[in-house]
Amino acid sequence: MAMGESFGSEAHRLLPHRSNSETAACSPFPWTVAAIGQGEKLAQAGHIVAPELLSATLAGKSTGKLSPGELAIATLPIALFYYDNLTQQRHYLVEAVAAGGGDLITADAVIVFGYAIAQAIKEQLTPASFTTQILTYLHVSLPESVVRSAELISTLEILKRLIANGSELQGVIAAFQLDAETKPMSIEIAIALYCFLQTPDNISLALNRAVQLGIKLDIVGALIGALVGTHSSTVGIPAEWQCALQTQFATPEFSQRIDHLSAQLVSAWSGVYNSFILQEKELPIATVPWVVRS
Repeated sequence: MAMGESFGSEAHRLLPHRSNSETAACSPFPWTVAAIGQGEKLAQAGHIVAPELLSATLAGKSTGKLSPGELAIATLPIALFYYDNLTQQRHYLVEAVAAGGGDLITADAVIVFGYAIAQAIKEQLTPASFTTQILTYLHVSLPESVVRSAELISTLEILKRLIANGSELQGVIAAFQLDAETKPMSIEIAIALYCFLQTPDNISLALNRAVQLGIKLDIVGALIGALVGTHSSTVGIPAEWQCALQTQFATPEFSQRIDHLSAQLVSAWSGVYNSFILQEKELPIATVPWVVRS
């Protein structure tokens, strides 16, 4: 009973909430602004139209270069849109990361997250063996990254060992805190993967682990949310949290914009012609892509 109460109070503490100054709802993170801009262009054109898009959407919104974890969220629409074609997904992620000021090492980390998103959507993600699956993917599809991104490979090997050994949280905290000092390029994505893979069907426990790890919680939480969302859809997010997101954390207009953009992206991916002109309250009918229907 005490343990249940502890988890319950922790989940309540993790509920999204608006800050006293109300700035949370009015000033999204730079990577959120970039993701929305990327998604809107994708929905409008049905494909990537300009590699400069990411840097354009970030203009005036960021004071420095985004980290791999931040870029993974900023480019999330690309990872989602091309989940069924990993070659195209890699290509466009590299272009978008370059436009955002990142190099190929940064792109490798973003590609790992895009691959995780794709496997979650296709229901081909097995938590116990997923780090092995990622490493195999990198060795086969991106052999140059094994040498170029030795830091990323090392972090994934550590992640694989922690999961295989069932390491206690204190040992995980020590390993990741050390990694945060020596391998800052890939730590956010590695922590998000660890927290998600431990309890892929329970976002509150995944976020609870992230809180206890205490490293870059804002972006790690966003990465975990993206993974849980693609793995379990909205069913995996507690109803209380969904209500809080709709009424407390974001303005109604912002929530409606995100919902409408999601519908537009699905319809564009499915082959609906010029879905961007749909009215806000219209929901398109989507079918198998590239198949003409009445």
